[in-house]
Amino acid sequence: MNEVKSAEISSETPSLDSLFEDVFGLNVRGLRTIYQLIVSPKTVFESARVADWRRKYTPTIRLTFSIITVFMLLSFFWAAEDGMMYQALMAQIQEAVAANPDAPSVEQIMARLDQIFAAYSFFYPILYMILHGIVASLVFVWGKGTGWVTRIRLYFGLLAVGMTVSLVTMFATPFLSKDMLMVFTFAGMTLSMLAYWVTYVRGMWGMASNIGILARATGVAMIIVFMDMVISSLAGIGASLSVTATSA
Repeated sequence: MNEVKSAEISSETPSLDSLFEDVFGLNVRGLRTIYQLIVSPKTVFESARVADWRRKYTPTIRLTFSIITVFMLLSFFWAAEDGMMYQALMAQIQEAVAANPDAPSVEQIMARLDQIFAAYSFFYPILYMILHGIVASLVFVWGKGTGWVTRIRLYFGLLAVGMTVSLVTMFATPFLSKDMLMVFTFAGMTLSMLAYWVTYVRGMWGMASNIGILARATGVAMIIVFMDMVISSLAGIGASLSVTATSA
């Protein structure tokens, strides 16, 4: 009896997978889902049309949110005073203040910078999930008769790939000069758009005419990139208003 009880306790012992789940909401199945979305998106797309994902994949909504959580956590390294993003942003602020005599001083703006970063990191994931969720339900590029839940699942599959690309490219930022930040930002955006496009094409190939698939891939990739820019802008506005309101 004691042996059975001991075996049950042993089988429930947390593993490294459990730690990833606790910290990031990611587990081995989640990492496997990301891998399959990259190497064989068609298999994941087909499973997205089944209620339980065939017990093989992590739901793409949960997966995307987990990746965003990791992304925003790591983004605080950018905000460090010795980080490239911080230094580049400070240079931009100094230029803006110099060009506008009525603007607050650099010291006043920099004193609130940490608060702005924190508020932005709060608003961005919420806006990302909500607004992309709305758009996902309204984008009809997944074949006739595809329900709105499945549309959201498939759309977030594309988002998971794009966010993974953004997460990976983030690690290149410490090796870039401040002058390269803007170029790198646009290059990253282009790379993410290409990831959306390629994933859609590979995942949906054979579901419609070749021209139709390519056209839809272009359309949905442009929609996602546009929404990414809108969400980033709204998060920035929300962060600024929030910090201003709390400081008033």
